[in-house]
Amino acid sequence: MNKNEFVSNIAEILRRWEFNGCVSICKEGTTLFEGANGWAIYESQIKHSLESQFLIASVTKQFTAVCIMMLVEEGKVHLEDKLALYLPEYSYADKMTIRQMLNMMSGIPDMINDVIAEQLETDSSLDEMSDRERLVYEYNAVSRPFSLQEVLELVNDKELLFTPGDMIRYSNTNYAFLGYIVERVSGKTLNDYMTERIFAPLGMKHTCCKPEMATCPGYERTADIIYLGYGRDTSGDGCIVSTVQDLNIWLNTVLQKQLLSNDSWEQILTMVPNSDKSYWLENYGFGWDKTGEWYQHSGGDMGYITFVFLCFERGITVAICENMPSIPLDEPVGRVEFAIMECIDKFGV
Repeated sequence: MNKNEFVSNIAEILRRWEFNGCVSICKEGTTLFEGANGWAIYESQIKHSLESQFLIASVTKQFTAVCIMMLVEEGKVHLEDKLALYLPEYSYADKMTIRQMLNMMSGIPDMINDVIAEQLETDSSLDEMSDRERLVYEYNAVSRPFSLQEVLELVNDKELLFTPGDMIRYSNTNYAFLGYIVERVSGKTLNDYMTERIFAPLGMKHTCCKPEMATCPGYERTADIIYLGYGRDTSGDGCIVSTVQDLNIWLNTVLQKQLLSNDSWEQILTMVPNSDKSYWLENYGFGWDKTGEWYQHSGGDMGYITFVFLCFERGITVAICENMPSIPLDEPVGRVEFAIMECIDKFGV
């Protein structure tokens, strides 16, 4: 591989898509490309650096899954336990296991994409708003500090979407509940537990479960650039703030299967196929899905977009963080993250 040509091609992709964020690409722990592009704070024209801290949203789920597996290894949680053992307040907690929740097979409605989305559809106050006001209002409705009580209020009176174990349906509620289990069993906040057991031991110095610690706000790109602000989710489905460099420390930890036993990593990375072949999510492990040889996950909230990719066979790890969506281009790959991954394949990295 011609590294200079590879770096030049990635840089051109970021320029062409008007990428606004940071990228880190490593091979077996060695950096192949790192770049910071665009504005951390658009209004004051403060540029991104590699230390820019983004809300990584649903990429948080793989960290929450590792916390659960740490408790499993300590004998404090068992994957075949019913949720009722840890969260009896939930109406259907005796119906699903911890494993089914990790695999997105619980049938629990998604508090965001099912329940809150439905509430927004019938929210008459939206009719009085401009497009800009509506966009900001909707983002704020789904990004807030969800307490356990609030999550329960959102889903307790909603029937399960299907019999647990029958199929996969992505649900943020699964991982919000799993985060609360970590707190109840460990006696620590999610931030304290992750810091003590993951962030500090790995040297992830710019990572925490505090959305307000992001150094750049999120934006939406329409005809104008719309300021959305900072994320506020505090639960296990999407609360982590990090940098691309810290994320690559994490990805290389997964690549080397550290922190946990090989058996625990095997369970995390075992992809369960979705019996519903019409659904967009073909398979799911514990906080990961997989396409071909690539393990991956994405996260999005308040204008922030994060992608992580990992290939064990090639030793490649990729972290992409944005705080403003890239422009859509009428090209075969369409989106910037696909263009980056296509470039990695093209150069045989």
